[in-house]
Amino acid sequence: GEDLVLHLLVPIKPPPGHSFHLEQGTKEESLPVRNSRLRVELECMCTREQWRGDTLCFLHHPEDKLIYQEASLLQTLCTSSLYLDVQKTAFWLQQLMTAACVAVPQGNTCKLRVLPSTRSCMLKLSNTFQRSLTIQLLLAVQQGDSDTFVCMD
Repeated sequence: GEDLVLHLLVPIKPPPGHSFHLEQGTKEESLPVRNSRLRVELECMCTREQWRGDTLCFLHHPEDKLIYQEASLLQTLCTSSLYLDVQKTAFWLQQLMTAACVAVPQGNTCKLRVLPSTRSCMLKLSNTFQRSLTIQLLLAVQQGDSDTFVCMD
């Protein structure tokens, strides 16, 4: 009778021209991982620009030249202090999932919808028998080269 809840870890990587730097909380804090932040930095793309010609370097071109290029991650999903904003990122993911729900035809037996959430992306899959599955997409960043991921919630 109870609805199922599935927590799905979604690893994220920085787009070209960006790098992520995980800054963990201090050891004095009771939960140092809980107080982690993800700093986003721009990286030079001049070599890629020269060889592939598919992007302009965010670091070395004036803003008026970058107007025709997709915005940097710093402009869209970060706070003014250059840290990834979890709420902005969750909203962005919800928009992507909403667009996917619209693009994929819904069947007569199953409905998929995006639920409101401030720090993650929640999906609800329901069938005609009033059973449902809630899927919580949790964004995570790999900690160095290890198999450890830190959830950004």
